Amino acid sequence: IADRRPDIVGISGAMTIPVGLDAFAQKYPSRVFDVGIAEQHAVTSAAGMAFGGLHPVVAVYATFINRAFDQVLMDVALHKAGVTFVLDRAGVTGPDGASHHGMWDLSILQIVPTIRIAAPRDAERLREELREAVAVNDAPTVLRFPKGVAGASIDAVRRLPDGVDVLKESAAKDVLIVGVGPMAATGLAIAELLAAQGIGATVVDPRWVVPVPKSVVTMSAEHRLMVTIEDGIKVGGIGTRVRQDLREAQVDTALTEIGLPDEFIDHATRNQ
Repeated sequence: IADRRPDIVGISGAMTIPVGLDAFAQKYPSRVFDVGIAEQHAVTSAAGMAFGGLHPVVAVYATFINRAFDQVLMDVALHKAGVTFVLDRAGVTGPDGASHHGMWDLSILQIVPTIRIAAPRDAERLREELREAVAVNDAPTVLRFPKGVAGASIDAVRRLPDGVDVLKESAAKDVLIVGVGPMAATGLAIAELLAAQGIGATVVDPRWVVPVPKSVVTMSAEHRLMVTIEDGIKVGGIGTRVRQDLREAQVDTALTEIGLPDEFIDHATRNQ
């Protein structure tokens, strides 16, 4: 992307190597800025750069974007600045503990007007959605991904016109499973367990989870039950957003939201 887009610059806060900006900095040293542990300054600086004709990519740990919420809201979104936020270590980070779990970004950021949030399910989708994110120059975009080694790519059965990937379909439309980012793999595993019990499940990956794609709402009306799975807190999460959109569309399909509890989570592996 950087080779084709000389307007792309990277900004980080004392975490250039962990978030992957070090290779970019070696090739383009004048296009990477490390502001130290000052996330508020990083975001406001990014807004200024966007107003100057650049497209900043702010790369930080997901948990640390909490510190800069006001700047995202008032400096970037309010003024229609094209800034992309790449949030590493989203969801449960494991041994880093309660302060480093990226649990709150989905709930906090989705209330920002005009924001668009992507949650890639695998490395291929991460590259794809990053390209889509930096193409937006009049609003904040967010790309979040977890800590760990990227698993195998998960191919879609088909892609809907609004960008939603259908990963599995069944003739019996019993359950619609919406997997947010890496939870898509969990959704597929659940669908296999359900199939063994004669229950038909459709599994979709919205790719861009905020705003909720219209096709997710449409498909929910075609199923008896809907389940959302996310690696963020349930309170104010993507499931809550989907529920609101279903209500506005007067869709009465039952919805179950699965996510992290509203509490501080101790050290453990991500799988645990």
